[in-house]
Amino acid sequence: MHRFYLLLFLLTSFFSGIAQPFYFHKQWDKRFGGKAEDGLVCLKQTIDRGYLLGGNSQSGISGDKTQACWGYVDYWVVKTDSLGGKQWDKRFGGGGADVLTALQQTLDGGYMLAGISNSAINGDKTEARRGGNDFWIIKIDAIGNKQWDKVFGGTLDDNLYAMLQTKDRGYLLGGLSNSPISGDKTQDNWDLDNSTDDFWVIKIDSLGNKQWDKRFGGTTEDGISALEETDDGGYILGGYSASDSSGDKTQGNWGWGDYWIVKIDSTGNKEWDKRYGGTSDDQFGNMIVKNTTGGYTLGGSSYSDANGDKTQNNKGLSGEDFWIVNIDSVGDKICDRDFGGTDNEILPSIVQTNDSGLLICGISQSTDMGGDKSENNLGGYQAWLVKTDIDGNKQWDKTIFTTGSGFNSFAIQTKDGCYAVARTQEGGIGGYKTEANWDTTNFTADYWIIKFCMDTIRSTGVDDRPQTTDHSGIQMQVWPNPFTSDLSIALKGEDIHEASFTITNAMGQLIYKREESNLAQGYTKVLDLRYLPNGVYFVEVGTKEGCSVRQVVKE
Repeated sequence: MHRFYLLLFLLTSFFSGIAQPFYFHKQWDKRFGGKAEDGLVCLKQTIDRGYLLGGNSQSGISGDKTQACWGYVDYWVVKTDSLGGKQWDKRFGGGGADVLTALQQTLDGGYMLAGISNSAINGDKTEARRGGNDFWIIKIDAIGNKQWDKVFGGTLDDNLYAMLQTKDRGYLLGGLSNSPISGDKTQDNWDLDNSTDDFWVIKIDSLGNKQWDKRFGGTTEDGISALEETDDGGYILGGYSASDSSGDKTQGNWGWGDYWIVKIDSTGNKEWDKRYGGTSDDQFGNMIVKNTTGGYTLGGSSYSDANGDKTQNNKGLSGEDFWIVNIDSVGDKICDRDFGGTDNEILPSIVQTNDSGLLICGISQSTDMGGDKSENNLGGYQAWLVKTDIDGNKQWDKTIFTTGSGFNSFAIQTKDGCYAVARTQEGGIGGYKTEANWDTTNFTADYWIIKFCMDTIRSTGVDDRPQTTDHSGIQMQVWPNPFTSDLSIALKGEDIHEASFTITNAMGQLIYKREESNLAQGYTKVLDLRYLPNGVYFVEVGTKEGCSVRQVVKE
């Protein structure tokens, strides 16, 4: 369908005091799935500039899926080339439920898949379960062939949520456990009735042999969701804690739950721990970013207003915002930032960009512009990105338009400096999505990935205020906004004689275009646009000196 989509939105300038516009240039999008439920949880760009999409599938052989499920749900990975063309797909599972939670390209060019399994020995699983849920990892080669698999667990439930390859070519696995000493677990929970979870981390060698394991927690609920190797050979463990000061936790919670960081050495001995939160609930995300200053950036979602460690109120009247915390190498907080719209924003991922800023990605339920969100949603939960500079100041934000709801949105900066977003996506063709889901009856979810660039253009003072002036002295005003029928576009300037007027919709489709000449000073153009469907539109006026753009809403 549409090969090129152009949207304008805003970025705050800290150099010139005027807004710097960016253009959204979509390159391609792809859908991958079968005719049942397929849920994406991981996105990685591979060494060959392709992409690996990982998640879980209940689909049989259908659509893009070439292997039947072993059990109720299996791991499912899809490898693409640099243009999103599928190269291969693989399913891994046993006879029960096997849920992928993390993946990584390994130093030998293959991949490690990590997740949770309650399957017995069957299918792709070669080791018996230890208890309820276990950690389950699978090593595959560069074309998806399984090389080996390993199970780790105790007699109760052990859920794996984070994994990284270490400098010694081994792996660190992290999650949560309520198992007592049993199986692979060598330390009891702090909650001795085993009704709540603790952090549980396992170090293995390059072939999956266990080297050591450690438990860290308080007397309530604690769970790892992110890991990072430190410059001194140790590790940072990041997750959520509902525990007050108890067990391994040295600080009480601010609210219902906080971010909790534990620093350990190379053999798993605790060096320090820190808690960060407000007086409500703060849920840690799934990534820790090692930044160029030697510290770390933590991200998640927060219900808290300004209190405790949080210095900014939530943007909406209720619900969650993205919450970013910068800490130094010993865990002392440097600063924090809140980003949100008028409703719920849930943060799964953050990555550092080439300019040492951050790319923050999650899902947004905010249907109205407001707070930090510059575009209305087109469907239900939409992917929402915020790009910051090195100091955490917002540069731009982008809503990834689709007609249905989606979940688990992840973003990366690609090797060419552009961006890719992948998510679990329901619904059909609409917004930026050009391929229908395979299940056209029930609209069960598929994987969806979109590749795009954000390019700066010559600054013209474009922003969403009623009136601004560009470098040529042009003043442009568009009203009313929102509008229902007539839309007025007023130009003021001493040297404006010719101008082009263009209107595009949120999908980049041309709605109106006209060139005008012999313009009088103070020219106003009135358009009857009552025939347009409700939604977001972009009004662009171009002159020989440049262009100005306004975002408007038809109600």
